[in-house]
Amino acid sequence: MRKKECSRAAPNRRNDMGNPPEQPKVDNPMKERLEALKRNVQQEVGKMEKHLKKASQDIGEGTDDKSWIGVTADKWHADAKGNRDRMLREIGKLVPAIQRKIDSMPDKVPANEAKMMRIDMR
Repeated sequence: MRKKECSRAAPNRRNDMGNPPEQPKVDNPMKERLEALKRNVQQEVGKMEKHLKKASQDIGEGTDDKSWIGVTADKWHADAKGNRDRMLREIGKLVPAIQRKIDSMPDKVPANEAKMMRIDMR
Protein backbone atom coordinates (compact mmCIF):
# COMPACT_ATOMS: atom_id res chain seq x y z
CA MET A 1 0.00 0.00 0.00
CA ARG A 2 1.36 3.38 -1.02
CA LYS A 3 1.32 6.23 1.37
CA LYS A 4 -0.86 9.04 0.15
CA GLU A 5 0.65 12.53 0.33
CA CYS A 6 -1.25 15.04 2.33
CA SER A 7 -2.96 17.42 -0.04
CA ARG A 8 -2.95 20.23 2.52
CA ALA A 9 0.82 20.50 2.68
CA ALA A 10 2.10 22.93 0.10
CA PRO A 11 5.03 21.58 -1.88
CA ASN A 12 8.37 23.39 -1.43
CA ARG A 13 7.00 25.47 1.43
CA ARG A 14 9.80 26.70 3.64
CA ASN A 15 9.36 26.52 7.36
CA ASP A 16 10.32 29.91 8.75
CA MET A 17 9.95 28.94 12.36
CA GLY A 18 12.99 30.11 14.27
CA ASN A 19 13.98 32.59 11.58
CA PRO A 20 13.13 36.08 12.75
CA PRO A 21 11.45 38.35 10.24
CA GLU A 22 13.83 40.68 8.48
CA GLN A 23 14.14 43.95 10.33
CA PRO A 24 14.17 47.31 8.62
CA LYS A 25 17.60 48.70 7.88
CA VAL A 26 18.75 52.01 9.34
CA ASP A 27 21.83 54.17 8.95
CA ASN A 28 24.93 52.66 10.52
CA PRO A 29 25.60 54.69 13.71
CA MET A 30 29.21 53.52 13.91
CA LYS A 31 29.86 54.78 10.40
CA GLU A 32 28.28 58.13 11.27
CA ARG A 33 30.47 58.39 14.37
CA LEU A 34 33.61 57.56 12.37
CA GLU A 35 32.75 60.19 9.75
CA ALA A 36 32.42 62.80 12.52
CA LEU A 37 35.76 61.64 13.94
CA LYS A 38 37.36 62.00 10.51
CA ARG A 39 36.10 65.59 10.17
CA ASN A 40 37.42 66.46 13.64
CA VAL A 41 40.80 64.86 12.96
CA GLN A 42 41.13 66.76 9.67
CA GLN A 43 40.51 70.06 11.49
CA GLU A 44 42.96 69.19 14.27
CA VAL A 45 45.67 68.10 11.83
CA GLY A 46 45.59 71.57 10.27
CA LYS A 47 45.99 73.17 13.69
CA MET A 48 48.80 70.79 14.65
CA GLU A 49 50.73 71.57 11.46
CA LYS A 50 50.54 75.29 12.22
CA HIS A 51 51.56 74.93 15.88
CA LEU A 52 54.40 72.52 15.21
CA LYS A 53 55.77 74.79 12.49
CA LYS A 54 55.65 77.83 14.77
CA ALA A 55 57.36 75.95 17.59
CA SER A 56 60.33 75.05 15.43
CA GLN A 57 60.55 78.53 13.87
CA ASP A 58 60.62 80.38 17.21
CA ILE A 59 63.92 78.90 18.37
CA GLY A 60 67.44 78.81 17.00
CA GLU A 61 68.87 79.39 13.54
CA GLY A 62 68.18 83.03 13.40
CA THR A 63 68.46 86.57 14.53
CA ASP A 64 67.27 88.50 17.54
CA ASP A 65 63.61 88.13 16.54
CA LYS A 66 63.71 84.51 17.76
CA SER A 67 62.63 83.67 21.28
CA TRP A 68 65.87 81.75 21.86
CA ILE A 69 69.15 81.88 19.95
CA GLY A 70 72.56 80.32 20.32
CA VAL A 71 74.26 76.97 19.86
CA THR A 72 71.91 75.11 22.20
CA ALA A 73 68.89 76.76 20.61
CA ASP A 74 70.13 75.63 17.19
CA LYS A 75 70.31 72.03 18.46
CA TRP A 76 66.80 72.31 19.89
CA HIS A 77 65.61 73.76 16.57
CA ALA A 78 67.03 70.78 14.66
CA ASP A 79 65.37 68.36 17.11
CA ALA A 80 62.05 70.20 16.97
CA LYS A 81 62.11 70.31 13.17
CA GLY A 82 62.96 66.59 12.93
CA ASN A 83 60.28 65.66 15.43
CA ARG A 84 57.78 67.94 13.67
CA ASP A 85 58.36 66.19 10.36
CA ARG A 86 58.04 62.75 11.95
CA MET A 87 54.90 63.72 13.87
CA LEU A 88 53.27 65.21 10.78
CA ARG A 89 54.00 62.01 8.85
CA GLU A 90 52.35 59.91 11.57
CA ILE A 91 49.42 62.30 12.01
CA GLY A 92 48.91 62.23 8.25
CA LYS A 93 48.24 58.49 8.49
CA LEU A 94 45.22 58.96 10.77
CA VAL A 95 42.68 60.23 8.23
CA PRO A 96 43.37 57.45 5.67
CA ALA A 97 43.14 54.83 8.45
CA ILE A 98 39.77 56.19 9.56
CA GLN A 99 38.59 56.31 5.94
CA ARG A 100 39.57 52.66 5.39
CA LYS A 101 37.50 51.69 8.43
CA ILE A 102 34.54 53.75 7.16
CA ASP A 103 34.78 52.11 3.73
CA SER A 104 34.76 48.64 5.30
CA MET A 105 31.45 49.23 7.09
CA PRO A 106 27.96 48.83 5.58
CA ASP A 107 25.86 51.97 5.08
CA LYS A 108 22.75 50.34 6.55
CA VAL A 109 22.37 47.82 9.37
CA PRO A 110 19.35 46.14 11.00
CA ALA A 111 17.66 48.30 13.63
CA ASN A 112 18.53 45.96 16.51
CA GLU A 113 22.20 45.93 15.48
CA ALA A 114 22.22 49.74 15.31
CA LYS A 115 20.77 49.85 18.81
CA MET A 116 23.55 47.61 20.12
CA MET A 117 26.16 49.78 18.39
CA ARG A 118 24.77 52.88 20.08
CA ILE A 119 24.91 51.13 23.45
CA ASP A 120 28.53 50.11 22.81
CA MET A 121 29.48 53.69 21.88
CA ARG A 122 28.31 55.17 25.19
